Amino acid sequence: MYRLMVVEDEEMIRKGIVNSISWEELGYTVVAEGKNGKEALDILEKNPVDVLLTDIKMPIMDGTELAKRARKMYPDIEIVILSGFSDFEYARQAISFRAFDYFLKPTNKKKLLGVFEKLKEHMDQKRERKEDVFHNSIFINAGYEIMRQEFIEAILKGDAHFFKDFEEHTRTLELDFSGQYYTVATLKFDRKSIYQELESSWATDKRLLTFSYGNIIKEALSEYATVHYHVDDYDTINFIFCFESYEEQDNFMIPCLENISENIQNCLFKHTAIPYAIGIGLSYPSIHYISKSYVQAQKSIRRNFYLDEQKIQVYKDNNASTYEQNFINYYPDELKSAVTLIGNGLYTETRQTLETMFKRLEAQKLLPEIVKNYCVALILMIQSSINIPSEELEETIGTEYNEFVKEALTVKELETHVIQAMVKLAKKMSQVVEQEDIDEQHVTIDQAKQFMQDHLSEKINLKDISEHVYLSETYFSFFFKKVTGMTYIDYIQKLRMNKAKEILLETNCKIYEVAEQIGYNDYKYFSAQFKKYVAMTPKEYRKKNRKN
Repeated sequence: MYRLMVVEDEEMIRKGIVNSISWEELGYTVVAEGKNGKEALDILEKNPVDVLLTDIKMPIMDGTELAKRARKMYPDIEIVILSGFSDFEYARQAISFRAFDYFLKPTNKKKLLGVFEKLKEHMDQKRERKEDVFHNSIFINAGYEIMRQEFIEAILKGDAHFFKDFEEHTRTLELDFSGQYYTVATLKFDRKSIYQELESSWATDKRLLTFSYGNIIKEALSEYATVHYHVDDYDTINFIFCFESYEEQDNFMIPCLENISENIQNCLFKHTAIPYAIGIGLSYPSIHYISKSYVQAQKSIRRNFYLDEQKIQVYKDNNASTYEQNFINYYPDELKSAVTLIGNGLYTETRQTLETMFKRLEAQKLLPEIVKNYCVALILMIQSSINIPSEELEETIGTEYNEFVKEALTVKELETHVIQAMVKLAKKMSQVVEQEDIDEQHVTIDQAKQFMQDHLSEKINLKDISEHVYLSETYFSFFFKKVTGMTYIDYIQKLRMNKAKEILLETNCKIYEVAEQIGYNDYKYFSAQFKKYVAMTPKEYRKKNRKN
């Protein structure tokens, strides 16, 4: 049934319309009446309707003003005009605020019935279209959520394949991993107790239970773009926390985990008190070590699962943690420098840098595992920073690189193997980066930029852009940065943020609508990216600059 309000200042006519027509047989329920526009607006604010049948000439506020305001407040409302005036100006005004129909008093009952039959058919079709869009949206978002969960699971378990084109993967999936420190925490419920709860309350439906976990976690993390979760099983949930400082980590992480645990207990497990434990791994200054923190979180739980009142265990390893906490901060900058040299094909400088690095590692007398971590981290950063197909990378450095690093018996053996592999890779990259004619470079880059501009509202990826300018993905990625000084991903981000600023200032579009227009499915992710780029939220930017 569609909800109908009748607005008419002459009570006899209003009651006649309400009582003389079998509205329910037509598919409508008369839920409100009003004797003027102001009264009708007051009712609308508390009790919105689907259809407004209103007279034009009324005291205090006429039907024209009522229709304008109602349309602004409720864009989907349907309006039917009833008037004692045949003047064309009234008909023109009715058209201006998209009235469904306009007819004169006294009206023919048959005509009135015909209008509302057509209106119902129109509204039914509109509702079906909305439902189709809604279901399609659910399907698409569900697909994204599955891909996100698969991606997070893969990086937790150290799958090197997913660190290839890491930034592009995260942008496509709208996952924000920006931060200075990365920590994994694992929340584990007692499996036996959960199974008892499943049998009593969930009809052993594990899938429904894990889906419910997601809803509770999303609600708890709704304001934080840089915390991600993965439901490993019906008794285990993993979290990746990305922080800007240790202070932020100390103040936020443990209270957040406790809040989520208690919310799950209170909302989902009403018949049984489910014991749980939380294990937290060490923090690392690079996302490439996230799998290490994940393993540590698992170890923390295995060491002491039930802790009575103390449910949280932070990983401690007296043999290695002190070294790692003090020394691992050198990882990103030092290895990033080596990766840049390799990517630019500077093989002589690559050799010199790596030789210096190994001398310093050897002088520190670090544990072998830490030195080997450097070598594994180096290849992970290459996979995420240098656009070279995985088969070409394996062909150049050898398919057994990681295995050799793991099994190396001496630091000299390790140094020789790693330097030889990296110099060989740098020589290969030097062949890729040979100069082209400057004019041709800029023509190609301009074509690529135009393509990005024209497809801002879509999911732009490296393959699409490189195919448009007839270059390989590997070469285009390097070529674009060489000419413009920024990666193609950063350039797209810049275009999108500038377009967002323009839309925010020039339209009244809601934030989610702005996000959709520039290619973001997740408006929260868009808001987080906008704040990083502009140093204020979209709402703050609109408010401040419109005032100016």
